[in-house]
Amino acid sequence: MGALYERLGLQSNGQLLQGLAALAVVYYIALVAYRLWFHPLAAFPGPKLIAASTWYETVCDLFYQDFPERLSKLHQRYGPIIRVAPNEIHINDADYYLEVFASAAKHRTDGIPSLGLGIDASLGSTVGHELHQMRRKPLEKFLARQNIRRIQSCIHGGIRTLDRKLLAAKDTGVPVRLDHAFTSFTGDIIGEIACGESPELLNAPNFAPECVTQWVPAALIAAIFPNSTGFKILQLLGATRVRKIAAEVEKGDSHERGSMFHQLLRSNIPDVEKHPDRLADEAVSFLGAGAYPTAATLIFTVYNILSHPEVEARLRNDLAGVMTDFDDHVPDFVDVEKVEYLVACLKEGLRLLRIFRRKGRVSIDKDLAYQQWTIPKGTPVTLSVYSLHMDPKVFPDPCKYDPERWLGDRYNPQMDRNWNPFSKGSRICIGMHVAWAQMYLILATLFRPNKQYRLSLGDCDDSDIYPVLDNEFGVPEGNRGLVAMVS
Repeated sequence: MGALYERLGLQSNGQLLQGLAALAVVYYIALVAYRLWFHPLAAFPGPKLIAASTWYETVCDLFYQDFPERLSKLHQRYGPIIRVAPNEIHINDADYYLEVFASAAKHRTDGIPSLGLGIDASLGSTVGHELHQMRRKPLEKFLARQNIRRIQSCIHGGIRTLDRKLLAAKDTGVPVRLDHAFTSFTGDIIGEIACGESPELLNAPNFAPECVTQWVPAALIAAIFPNSTGFKILQLLGATRVRKIAAEVEKGDSHERGSMFHQLLRSNIPDVEKHPDRLADEAVSFLGAGAYPTAATLIFTVYNILSHPEVEARLRNDLAGVMTDFDDHVPDFVDVEKVEYLVACLKEGLRLLRIFRRKGRVSIDKDLAYQQWTIPKGTPVTLSVYSLHMDPKVFPDPCKYDPERWLGDRYNPQMDRNWNPFSKGSRICIGMHVAWAQMYLILATLFRPNKQYRLSLGDCDDSDIYPVLDNEFGVPEGNRGLVAMVS
């Protein structure tokens, strides 16, 4: 070590550390200078602090959790296109959405890597366009609208269970945690569709609020399942269950099994794509994307319906026809979705749910042109669904829950242009038909006029429901959940 110090002209560890620190400072200064003056995005509008480093957003995320609001103010100052990170362009223009979130026929796009979830081999985390399309293809047919109609009997079974348990709570004076009920419902449905086996969360006491596994990272659980709900399904969808399905397929015992993973393992994708570890990633991703967002939408929408007696009254009236024979059979979700006011209630809930995080794509075939700007191919380009959904020019009084805005003379076609809760293009949400089917049937069941019970809000308020903290889907300040009384 002494010889090394002598060659470097150093006399101690302290001098070595000082030299390394000086080198790091010089490197960082050079990096900042490159980003500000020589980077391909150097000329784009935006504050120099954000162009130089990602630390500004990091500090906002750690201490203030308000970067979406700050981003809106930056657009007010700099215009519809800004450089929002050293290597990222953000655009606040709904007319440009389909250029960024393009179909494969228009031009190929890569995803933007998601960090920290540990499910890199899943479809949702796949970055490359070709690999993503290959992984998506065998699932698209299974999760298509027509096939969801064919397999919706599992949703009907969950509907009967939920309805029976709510009726049993009638006049008991015991509060019902509907947030737990909805998460258990969607967890059961995802388990059934993914593996052909339900984890039976709905049948657990109090809708299974505490199904805990020791092997799941706490950070992942906090991100996907607030209040520790639904852990049991992670066991169901883990590598062990996937290996069991693989064994069934190999033996030919699965010809009558219609789950998503049976379909995937029978497909002609490469064998490496069928490895249990990759499919376990796929399972956890499907759980997170399929169970929680649907439950969150139901929680938010049901709260607002119960908070607005005039909304509930009209919804009950409009559901009368399609739900007349509910005691004999649960209707097809396709028939339920013909109730325009029901659709309006859900679209308004999805609009206000506040998907704070911006979403984006990377054009890999061509440069993108926006106004006078040319965005080099390979550059991440993002848009904020939150900003589009809260645009007061398109949605007057945007913070108000108002299903009527989607109907009749008040409807503005620009609303559907701005409304993008499921994304669009080649990476549009693959499970959206499952989500719609569940949401239509649950709301129709809870608010049908001929049922034997009525729901009312219990000990909860806006602070427990409305997302205000910046997170993937937004997090409310309160923690009481959606509490209801049954009478």
